[in-house]
Amino acid sequence: MASKYGSRPAGTDGSDFWHRESVAWQYKFSSLNKSRLKTDLTVHILIGLLMIVRILPGITSFLGVGPVQRLRQWNLPPPRPWEYAWIISLVGVILGWRSMPKNESALLKQYMIGSVVFGVIPVLYGLIDQSDDLYAYLNEKKFTGQILGYPAVVVWFMFLTVATQIHGFGLYFAAQLIKSWRPRERKTK
Repeated sequence: MASKYGSRPAGTDGSDFWHRESVAWQYKFSSLNKSRLKTDLTVHILIGLLMIVRILPGITSFLGVGPVQRLRQWNLPPPRPWEYAWIISLVGVILGWRSMPKNESALLKQYMIGSVVFGVIPVLYGLIDQSDDLYAYLNEKKFTGQILGYPAVVVWFMFLTVATQIHGFGLYFAAQLIKSWRPRERKTK
């Protein structure tokens, strides 16, 4: 880049940048982890929509409304209790999304609590609930239901694996954001 005042002074090779201003670490980490958390929340919403479609026949038959006959043609097994509980974790996603524009730590902490209570705990319950069916499928090739032609236990375990990763990454990124949003502590003399 050409300089208005001529060439660079002799004896400097451009490596004297250490004294110049730079972006503070908390702003770099905040920007990076915000984009990561947004990606995580987007994937969470997408699999949440898939789960809503999956439990829709159970919801409509419980409420007694809607085109129940059309939904029954999908021939899906009845929803498990942990699936209903996991759907509530989408409320936490909204809190996490709303916390990012203004760096609101309180909303992000509520997202983390909701993610643990309505996300991680139902996923763990689902893993425990499905473990006997998975054992029977792996050893005897016996399964009770099918989802889209595949054994339901395999589809559930694939979902539970993805949900575990989504909740783990979401909690990690949220913890990093809270750490970077915390005000700097001043040294006292």
